[in-house]
Amino acid sequence: MAIKVSGPWNEGYVMDMYVEKSIYIQDDAFGSPIFNTTYTEIGKLLHSMKYNGHYDNSRAIADICTPFLEKWLADKEIDIIIPAPPTVRRDNQPVYMIAEAIANSMNSPYSDCILEKTGQIQSKSMPKDKKEISGTIIQLKPAKRKCNILLIDDFHSTGETAAECVNVLKKDILIDKVFYFSIVKTK
Repeated sequence: MAIKVSGPWNEGYVMDMYVEKSIYIQDDAFGSPIFNTTYTEIGKLLHSMKYNGHYDNSRAIADICTPFLEKWLADKEIDIIIPAPPTVRRDNQPVYMIAEAIANSMNSPYSDCILEKTGQIQSKSMPKDKKEISGTIIQLKPAKRKCNILLIDDFHSTGETAAECVNVLKKDILIDKVFYFSIVKTK
């Protein structure tokens, strides 16, 4: 159930919602709310990968996404697949693993050293009226020839991070089109 999303990219989709439903149960001993959450199939795989260390889920996520991507991109030339740069530094970066698994499934070139996020504050942690991530993403390598990119992210919330990635990439005169794909959409 892919969901079309608009932004500065040439065309973009999110594979599915992250959560089917979330019901408040109570607050824990420290005053934080506890929820009973039901995830979508792909949401559960991503949650387990990001927060429980099930890194082998990248293959299952790619298996779910690849048929849609191949159909959507059949008439578009993609020269390279790159992940959106993560804010939180981890030894194992789920978005890198997922983007690489998708690139392998689609027999496409992949690189995780094109973009870097310099800011350490996650967009989701910023107040809604003060989300300013402009200038927090940099392009590490310029394109060597005219190309089209598929930018892959794990979570799509406001789209601010993806939009900044695309804005940075489109400043490179050799980058023609940027297509955007995220695994799940929150709220």
